Amino acid sequence: MIFDSLKHIDNYNGIGNVYEALKFLAETDFSAIELGKYTLNDDSYYMVQEYDTKQKTVSEVHEKYIDIQLLVSGEEVIGVAPIECEKELVDAKPEKDVWHYTCATQPMTLRAGDFMVLYPSDIHMPGATLGEPVACRKVVVKVKA
Repeated sequence: MIFDSLKHIDNYNGIGNVYEALKFLAETDFSAIELGKYTLNDDSYYMVQEYDTKQKTVSEVHEKYIDIQLLVSGEEVIGVAPIECEKELVDAKPEKDVWHYTCATQPMTLRAGDFMVLYPSDIHMPGATLGEPVACRKVVVKVKA
C-alpha cells in the first residue's frame, strides 16, 4: 500500500503502469469529467465517482487489479490491513474481481489530492467516515496487477 499526495508522484517513477496512472491523475481536471467508467489504456481503466461517506463494516480485496484511489474533493477514511489479517469471507464475486471480508483495519484519512495505491495484498475499506457523512468525489484507476 502507498499513501501519499499527488505532489510527490515523481517518487514513484519506475513503478511502470502505476506511475503512468499517477501522472494521468496529476495532469487531469476531474471536476470537469462526468461520472462514469472510462478506458485509460489496454491494461487500465478508471471510474469517476461521487458519494457520501458512511460507516462501513465490510472490507474488500482484488486479485487481478491494483486500485489507485484519488480523492478529488471531500474527506474519506479508508481502512487498510494486510491480506494476512484475521478475516472472515462475507461474499465473493470473482467475475467482478472483488472479495468482501470482515476484518479489523487501520483507518487512514484521505483529503483532496491524496491517493492510495492498493495492491492485491491490501484489504481496504473505502468510503468510510469516523463521524458525520461527507460528500466526496473520487477517481479510482484499476491497473492490471
